[in-house]
Amino acid sequence: MSEEKSATTEETTPAIPEPRARAKRQLRELLLMLPNLAKLLGRLAVHPDVPAQEKALLAATIAYLAMPIDIIPDFVPGLGQVDDIFLVAVVLQRLINSAGEDLVLQNWDGDPKLLSIIQQILEVSTYFLPKPMREKLVGHVSANR
Repeated sequence: MSEEKSATTEETTPAIPEPRARAKRQLRELLLMLPNLAKLLGRLAVHPDVPAQEKALLAATIAYLAMPIDIIPDFVPGLGQVDDIFLVAVVLQRLINSAGEDLVLQNWDGDPKLLSIIQQILEVSTYFLPKPMREKLVGHVSANR
């Protein structure tokens, strides 16, 4: 009888999603924001209050987004845009640190929780981008300082 009871309990208890599965769902939602994030980069790239060095980095990031072949080619199903959105988040985080969050938020017309969205992207990307790739992308952004 106790075996029957434990089997029933196991069947009715919903499985707790593992962190990677939860991250995968989150990533799918975040990737839908990529066009709006690219639009934000474009606005910031021409904004008069953004320093020239940051504008150059924004322009380079926009060019990276437009290229179908990059660290993870965009035609790779499910992963092709992970490096793109990670790079966008790193660049936006750098701009927030150097020029202030108000400048970035003034040019954003999406979800008002942009700062937490950037942080989510950085965290979720760790499940899908190998550390050397993340370091390479961050290195390129840091090298432009």
